Amino acid sequence: MEQNTISESALLALMNSTPVVDGERIDQLDDPVSAAELAKPYSRDTPSPLQIAHLRDARDTIQAVTRSEAAASDLYRFLDKVESHPTIADGMIHWEIEAPASALPAARLVLAWNEVVEKMPGRLRPCANPECTKFLIDHSKPNTARWCSMATCGNRMKARRYQARRSPNS
Repeated sequence: MEQNTISESALLALMNSTPVVDGERIDQLDDPVSAAELAKPYSRDTPSPLQIAHLRDARDTIQAVTRSEAAASDLYRFLDKVESHPTIADGMIHWEIEAPASALPAARLVLAWNEVVEKMPGRLRPCANPECTKFLIDHSKPNTARWCSMATCGNRMKARRYQARRSPNS
């Protein structure tokens, strides 16, 4: 299977597939329709339940690594038995990824995460809202983005700080 460059938005969609809704963490990979859509960039066909299970495990590990709760070396197990071979097409070098079918989507997710971390060090990070489980890729020039969304988490955090400053107990 040829490795296609997986977009940052596809990586973030999968990393952000465990949002907190009404105070509870939900897993969008539990829904077969959502799981198929989220897995589409990582798999040619409709993913099998085993592929989804491996993808969930890889996603959870990547989330932990990004939050500094696990070591990047924990991702190695998703690359076991993965091989890449160069091919030339259209005057360009492309890398063909080979792995057991059940492990291929998870391996491609780890490689996509690595590409973002390598090309943009320090720019993939968790949202600064402690109640949020989402991640962001900071494209700002000063590398100061803190929230997954200014409209939601950013607004909430700024409102909380404003209220704390105005509170007579502060």
